[in-house]
Amino acid sequence: MRQVPFATPSADVANEVALELLSQTFLAWDAPLLDLGAGSSSFVPALLSEGYSNVVAVDVSPGALEAQAQQLTPQQRDQVLWVVDDVTQAQHLPWLDPILFWHDRAMLPVLTHPAHQRAYQALLTQMVLPRLGWVLLQVDRPGGGGQRGDMRTQPYTIQQLQSFVGPEFALQAYREYVAQEEAPQPRLYALFRRLADAAGQFRSA
Repeated sequence: MRQVPFATPSADVANEVALELLSQTFLAWDAPLLDLGAGSSSFVPALLSEGYSNVVAVDVSPGALEAQAQQLTPQQRDQVLWVVDDVTQAQHLPWLDPILFWHDRAMLPVLTHPAHQRAYQALLTQMVLPRLGWVLLQVDRPGGGGQRGDMRTQPYTIQQLQSFVGPEFALQAYREYVAQEEAPQPRLYALFRRLADAAGQFRSA
């Protein structure tokens, strides 16, 4: 397990960190990859530019997803499944096929209510394929401003984040860094590998 502290001035560097951690999974280019909060993120275009061709873009805002789609070429848009859903009370995501990669740097950081966190945990465990799937999460670390825009954030240490995802996920690597926004924000990117279910069995798809 490796971690490297550094400062990043932009979302582009955050994408570089995420793609570097993604590369450690050795997933195929057509592996199903899910990005939460995709409407306000530049990660979907980054994935497509890298060559990944089976992306699920999820956001609570249909307008944000539409704006994101308009920035892509027609060929790139065809490589994305656009899903409007709320991870805390998901209506559509539970019906999708299992995925091999779950990426989130938008939703988990602003989930401060225990019921919303439990709903997130349950959906994560349901959707990520046991033994084959991966999870990449970015969260705020303690000591920051505690806000993203007008929303309060839930900070995590790496130990707290491991506890949050639970024993079905094994930490593989993480990066601590400082995002240079209106004020410096200490953040954490962590890569987890999905193990077998707690009972040691594969869940049925």
